Amino acid sequence: MKSNRINLILLLLIHSLPFAVQAQNSDPYTFPIRPNKTNFLSGTMGELRSSHFHAGIDIKTGGKIGEPVHATKRGYITRIKISTSGYGNALYMLHPDGNTSVYAHLEEFAPEIQKYVRQEQYKQQTFEIELFPEPYQFAFKAQEVIGLSGNTGGSLGPHLHFEIRDPQQRVLNPLHYGFDEIKDNIPPILQGFAIRPMNITSRISGELTRTDVRINRTGFNYKAMDTIKAIGKIGLELWGHDKLNGSANKNGISIIEVEVNEETHYKQIIDVMSFSLQRHILVHYPYDVKMTDGSRFHKLYIDDGNELRFYESPSNNGLLNLEQSKLYDIKIKMYDPYGNMSQLEMIIEGKQPEKFLNKSIDFELDEIDYTIEENILKVFSEFNCEDESEELNLNLGGKIESIKPDYYLNNVAVYLWDLKNGIPKSLLNCDKGLNLRTIHEVFPGENKNISTEKMNINFSAYSLFDTLYLETDYAIKTNDSLEVFSLGPFTSPLKSSMEIELAPIPNRYNPEKSHVYKADDTGNFSFEGGEWQDGKITFSTRELADYTVLTDSIAPLIKEHTKKYSYIIEDELSGIKSFEAKLNGEWVLMKYEPKDNMIWIDWLNDEMKKTGEFVLKVTDHAGNEKEYITKL
Repeated sequence: MKSNRINLILLLLIHSLPFAVQAQNSDPYTFPIRPNKTNFLSGTMGELRSSHFHAGIDIKTGGKIGEPVHATKRGYITRIKISTSGYGNALYMLHPDGNTSVYAHLEEFAPEIQKYVRQEQYKQQTFEIELFPEPYQFAFKAQEVIGLSGNTGGSLGPHLHFEIRDPQQRVLNPLHYGFDEIKDNIPPILQGFAIRPMNITSRISGELTRTDVRINRTGFNYKAMDTIKAIGKIGLELWGHDKLNGSANKNGISIIEVEVNEETHYKQIIDVMSFSLQRHILVHYPYDVKMTDGSRFHKLYIDDGNELRFYESPSNNGLLNLEQSKLYDIKIKMYDPYGNMSQLEMIIEGKQPEKFLNKSIDFELDEIDYTIEENILKVFSEFNCEDESEELNLNLGGKIESIKPDYYLNNVAVYLWDLKNGIPKSLLNCDKGLNLRTIHEVFPGENKNISTEKMNINFSAYSLFDTLYLETDYAIKTNDSLEVFSLGPFTSPLKSSMEIELAPIPNRYNPEKSHVYKADDTGNFSFEGGEWQDGKITFSTRELADYTVLTDSIAPLIKEHTKKYSYIIEDELSGIKSFEAKLNGEWVLMKYEPKDNMIWIDWLNDEMKKTGEFVLKVTDHAGNEKEYITKL
C-alpha cells in the first residue's frame, strides 16, 4: 500500500502542488463538521451525476439536521444564497490565501447572518434571495460556528456539501487538504467494463456494437475472462466506484490511468473543475448507455466536443487502433485520493471479423428495422428472399444506393451505412420496405434552422457537441389523443439549448393555460413552458425527447399543516411557481421546502404581530391561482 501511495503522489505532483503547500502551511484548513473526530462521506469530488460532476465532498451528519458547521479557515462571508433548489441555503467564505469555501444545504446560518438575511428578505419581499455582504461584515475565525447543517435545496438527505474553490472559482478536491477526519484504506471497485467501436470499419467479436467484457475478480485485482478479439479504432469504457471506511456509499473514481504494452496511453485526474464546463460530463460518460440503463461509465478516451481539461493522452485521444494479429496488453489502474489502487488487466487481439456469426439480436425484429448510432445507420433484416438477393436498397431522394450485408447474426443480415454519404428516406430489402423517420444533419458551430410540417427547430452555434443526425416525428396517440412531437435520437446529448416552435392542432388549446411538457416512458410529464403566438407555441430545451401540449386549469392545493403557522401546498401538473402571504395586509415571509410540499411563516422578530387575517396566495406555472384565508 505504501508503494501505491508513492505512485499516487508522483501522479498528482504536477496537478496538486498548491494543495500540498496549503495543507502544510501554518494556517491549515480544518474540517467543517465535528473537527478532530472521525467523519464519513456520502459523496466525493468528481462523481458522475446526471448533468454535472459532483463538486467538493458531502459530509454525513448522522441522518439528522442541526449539526454545527465550522469555518474551515479564518475569513469572511462574501455571498449568501437561499434557493428552493440547488445548494439551498448556502454560505461562501473568502480566505486570506484567495480561496473560497462553500457550505451548502444549511438549515440555518449563524444568528447574526440569519438576522441580516431575514431583514433583507422582508425588505425585498422574497424568500429566495442572493446577498453580497460588505468585506468583513461577517468575519469568522477558523472553527467558529457559521451555521447548522440541513437538507435544503436539491439535497436528498441531511448532510453538509463542502467545497474549496481557488481564486478563479474552480473547484478543488478538499481531500487533498490533509483532513485526518476521513479514513480510507479501501481501493476502488470495478463494476463493469465495455469496449466500443469508434467507426464503421471497427469490429468487436465480429460486430459493430458496444460490447461488455466479462471480468474475474481476485481481491482488488480484476482480469478479463477471455482474450478480446477486435479490429480497428476502439474506445475503452469503465464503470466503478470507490468506498471509504465505515460507509456503504458508492463514491466516484477520479483518477484512472491506462497502460498499453507498458506505456501510458491515457490518464484522467478529476481534481480541478471549472463550472463553465460542467455540462461536458455528457460527453465524458457514454450518454447513450446512461439513457438506456442508467449506468454512468467513464469513457477512457476524449470524445468529440469534450473540452474538459483533466485528461492526458500522448496520442489519439485515448483511442486504440487495433491492427491484425497484434496483441495489446492493457492495464487500467484506478486510484482514490488516499493512494489505494485497484487494477484491471486484459489482452486484446487484433483480429479481422468473420462474416457469419453464431449470435442473435437482443430485440424482437419485425422483418426489418434500424437504429442510428451517431453517424452510422444500422439496418437489421431477416434474410428470407426467394431470389436470394442480399442487397439492401436505400432511397437517398432521387438516387438508389444498393449495399450488401456487412455481417450476419444467424438468419439476420446486418447492413451498415455512413450517414455522411447521404440520408435515406426509405429502405427496401426483398419485398420488405420501411420508411425512416425524417433525418436532418446538423453540424456543431453553425446556426441551423429545420422546418417540418409540425415543428420549426433552431440550433445555435453552441447547441451541439458533435454532428447530430436529428430524427423528427409527429403522431397523435390513439388512447388519449395526445399530440406527440418527437425529437431524437434520445441517446444524443445537447451542449446548450435549442429553440422549438410547435404547431399544435388549431383551436384545441387555451393559450393561457396550455404549455409544453416533456413526456417520458412511464407516462409522467414535466413542465417546459412556452409562449404562444398565432396558434403556435415556442419553447427552449436542452434535451432530445418527446414533447406534448397539455392544459392545466386546476389551481394548486393549500391545506393547513398540524404544525402551527405551517401549510401544505401542492400542484398536480405544472408545479408551484410562486407564493405570497400577508397578515393584516402586510407582507409575511414564508419559508418553502418543495421536497415536503411544506411552507411556513418566518416572523421578522418576536415583536411582530401574530394575529389577524392571514391570506396565502399560491400560483402554478399555468397561471392558476389559489387563495387561502384564515384567522391567526
